[in-house]
Amino acid sequence: MAKNIEKAILSPYFKNKINEDIIIYEGNFSVYLDKIYKVNGSVYMKMGKQISINFTAKHFNINPNIDSYYYCDAFIEIYGYQVFSITIKTITKSKIKGYVSDNFIKSKNRVVDYVDFNIINLDKIPGSLIKYNDKVFAGRIKFEFNDYIITIDKRNDYNKELKERLKSTSGFLVTHIGRIQRKDKSKFKTNLVIDLIDRINYALTFFCARYVSISVVNGFSNDKNNFRLCIQNMVTEYKFVPCWTDTISNHNNIEKYISLMLKKLDDKYFDITLKKVIDWYVQSIDNTNIENNIISIQIALETLSYIILVQDLMVLTDEQFEDNTSYNNIKLTLEKCFIYDGKKGLSIFDENIKNRFNDGVELIIYLRNKVVHPSRKDNFINIHYEDIWNIIQVGSRYIELIILFSIGYKGEYSNRLNDRCFGEVEKVPWSKKL
Repeated sequence: MAKNIEKAILSPYFKNKINEDIIIYEGNFSVYLDKIYKVNGSVYMKMGKQISINFTAKHFNINPNIDSYYYCDAFIEIYGYQVFSITIKTITKSKIKGYVSDNFIKSKNRVVDYVDFNIINLDKIPGSLIKYNDKVFAGRIKFEFNDYIITIDKRNDYNKELKERLKSTSGFLVTHIGRIQRKDKSKFKTNLVIDLIDRINYALTFFCARYVSISVVNGFSNDKNNFRLCIQNMVTEYKFVPCWTDTISNHNNIEKYISLMLKKLDDKYFDITLKKVIDWYVQSIDNTNIENNIISIQIALETLSYIILVQDLMVLTDEQFEDNTSYNNIKLTLEKCFIYDGKKGLSIFDENIKNRFNDGVELIIYLRNKVVHPSRKDNFINIHYEDIWNIIQVGSRYIELIILFSIGYKGEYSNRLNDRCFGEVEKVPWSKKL
């Protein structure tokens, strides 16, 4: 059996420890200030919520007037990369330190056989069997998009113990490596997949309900590394986040979901709008300010309502949508997506709330208005912290299901309103109605 199992794709960064910086380059390079200075040092990616690219180096024969260089702009040229802008943070007579000012650094576009991308803090997701040396483990998902096949492999030591260490340290680590190649194995230009990599990043972020990061990308031609890209992305510290995927055990659902999300994001309009919605969704879950969370949820729901009613299903015109109240638009969206559950959606609340509100939409809008426009007359409705938490859960489930409906997903999901164990899933509500 093991003879038919493919080998796992390996990343050089699997050797890194939790929270260890990723070395991008070590050696001689040039700093452009008032003239070109030859220095020796390293460029590295600093792990954290906002991944940053930094540099430190020893220099020689620097201009004596070093005070003028603090927090000034300059440029760096290193082997294998295009010249990129930097900000000098500290400088002495022998050392210079700073950070990259651009969002990314990269080499020139190249023709490659495949592109590998390293993923930071992706969940320990199920997959098909692969092998590393004599070890066989379930660690691969594989899916197609247009002319490409995308493979994502889990590191072979990503077990329960490593997951717990990541959680206990709120850590950052390269947990997976992905590979993009053409279906017919032909070569392609790297500029054709840069946007695809960003969309994969967003698809995985929505999958985990927290920011994951594709930050180091390498292209290969004849197995030689001829393309490099390093991105300063946002990433959430490793933690468990309840979401629509947390009990899915069948990796076919995951592969189908990612393919559908990539297809949706291939449309320029949805590439912009859905990414914004995913940002609001993640922020509404991760933000420690619970009042900001409910505001983000309503903004996301209103945007999704426009996407579904005006753009996807075209049941309303722009004018009709604008004339409607937020409540009517969101409720109609839930009805069209077969999600609307009326009073049943309030089953997790006490009788005080059940008797006061008709559905989850009305409750979300009420709480949002209470936050934005506080009024004395609202004080008679007693909403506790636990109620607010449950309102956020109701709103998050609406967002998750509307997005899945919009991309055409018909598989399984985890219902965040129910107690559940791994493997306990439900079919999306519209799976038998479309």
